[in-house]
Amino acid sequence: MKKTTAIFFFLLFPFLLRAQEDFETNVPGKPVVVGESFQVQYIFPGTNKITNFKAPVFRSFRFISGPNQYTGSVNSISGKIPVVNFVFTIEATRAGRFNIPGATATINGKPVQCDDAFVEVISVQQSKKTAERGSFTNSDYVLRPGEDPYEKIRQNLFLKVMVDRNTCFAGEPILATFKLYSRLQSTSDIVKNPGFYGFTVYDMVNLADKEMVTEEVNGKLFDVHTIRKVQLFPLQEGVFTIDAMEVINKVEFSRSVVNKKTEQEITEGVLNDEEEILNENTELYETKMNTAPVLIRVKALPNKPVLFDGAVGHFSISSSLIKNKIAKNEEGVFEIIISGQGNFTQLNAPVIQWPKGIEGFEPTINDAIDKTQMPLKGTRTFRYSFTCTKESKYQLPAVELIYFNPGGSYKTISSSPVIVEVGPEEKKNIISKEKKISITATNASASKIAAIIVVSLVVIVMIYWLRYKKAPETVKEENEVWPSIQEFLAPAYSVMDLDDKQFYAALHQSAWDFFIAHFHLSGSDINKEKLISKMKAGGIADENIAGVDNILKKCEVGMFTQANIAENKEELLRHTEEVLKKISSDLFKPT
Repeated sequence: MKKTTAIFFFLLFPFLLRAQEDFETNVPGKPVVVGESFQVQYIFPGTNKITNFKAPVFRSFRFISGPNQYTGSVNSISGKIPVVNFVFTIEATRAGRFNIPGATATINGKPVQCDDAFVEVISVQQSKKTAERGSFTNSDYVLRPGEDPYEKIRQNLFLKVMVDRNTCFAGEPILATFKLYSRLQSTSDIVKNPGFYGFTVYDMVNLADKEMVTEEVNGKLFDVHTIRKVQLFPLQEGVFTIDAMEVINKVEFSRSVVNKKTEQEITEGVLNDEEEILNENTELYETKMNTAPVLIRVKALPNKPVLFDGAVGHFSISSSLIKNKIAKNEEGVFEIIISGQGNFTQLNAPVIQWPKGIEGFEPTINDAIDKTQMPLKGTRTFRYSFTCTKESKYQLPAVELIYFNPGGSYKTISSSPVIVEVGPEEKKNIISKEKKISITATNASASKIAAIIVVSLVVIVMIYWLRYKKAPETVKEENEVWPSIQEFLAPAYSVMDLDDKQFYAALHQSAWDFFIAHFHLSGSDINKEKLISKMKAGGIADENIAGVDNILKKCEVGMFTQANIAENKEELLRHTEEVLKKISSDLFKPT
């Protein structure tokens, strides 16, 4: 055992000649073949006292054994240092490039974490053809006399978009995958990502994942890069288009036979226009390619039951209390968990029929969803706070969920009722001082303002239309003119009289169209964090950034939950217009 340990640390020695606090995640440097096991090592030099070691979950791998802990010491530049190493053995189950998360531990009372690492897994077929891939003399990198470079590019470098179906029901997911196939030495820049209008989008794979496999096409081996893989949940019936993805390529050829393995680089919006320095006998060609638009026909769900609320997939439901016995005025929590696979983004909060004497509040929503699964798999948890002022036992009712099985039928499932006991003691100041609006109060408030909204709606719309009719189109930077803010928001105005979900979805998309145009966002950059970063860099005032965040949150709540939003549609549209105008002013004010 001592001999084995000594050999083990001798192999680790190159990784330990570093600073004392350089904690490492060590994985094989060469590709691993599907079905083979390999070791993941978490190395902690400079100490032999480690507590609270916590290993990550090795997703996409089969766990074999571990952790096996090794302690000892090695010589370093500063003398002998203690070392602790935790070793796991796992098995690769599918091809791709995968993230190995870093582990965490406590050293001398201080929490530390190893960096993440990546491991490449190749298929058995790919490993068998390594010898073929190593023969570069027949490489398509060489442009032989008489060959047309553009025809050679067309045959050896192309884009594909694949969908798992072209017809589905509203709420049923579509899987869309964009792949680049290449046998050439190329740099490809994504200049236009596809639009997914009419869908809620969940990204499964993007450029940052660097997923690449080898596939055979017409007897030739291609490096196949997954540029983007998304789940698309259609919001309503109709015919929708997945727009084209556009890519500009710079391809390098050699006029002489050289021993070179071709490589591909894929970027997004950062292709360098500067002239590249080429080696002797090499030439550079530029081409543009795109995928074809894809039509998706979304069918209406048949014969929808009255209480059906849009859930599509396969689900189960359960309910429970955080505490089964509470005091008077103490805040209780009623929890409903919906598990399964399907359109979690469109699962609304169930309506609770609270017993007389219990005051219920709007729920908070927490998701634990695995976006790598198709369809989405996981849980959505609704936590309802409630209070009671009278001692008694109360039965909280069973909660029903009606969902549509894509096989063609509706299913009704329900949780079990639960009993909460309210004791004689009384607790004061238990409920958070943060303002909570009960469901009863919300409904009463909505009834009171309904008449006011109806009366004022016509007047407000007329004033706005007269005002918009005269509003001049905003002139942007030289040689760059975009639609006016009213034109950006036109889709939201057009569905203002339809149901809330359609309105909030249209406003959400309209706002993002404005941000995409003004801040040059595309692909995986289209997210709230990146937008806020761009706005700060563009000198947008903090109050306007906060306004944007507030608008997007309200749209998301309106799209995906049943929560009541304080502002009515007209007020939210007016507020959105004001914020967008202020942002335009910030962007284009004189310097």
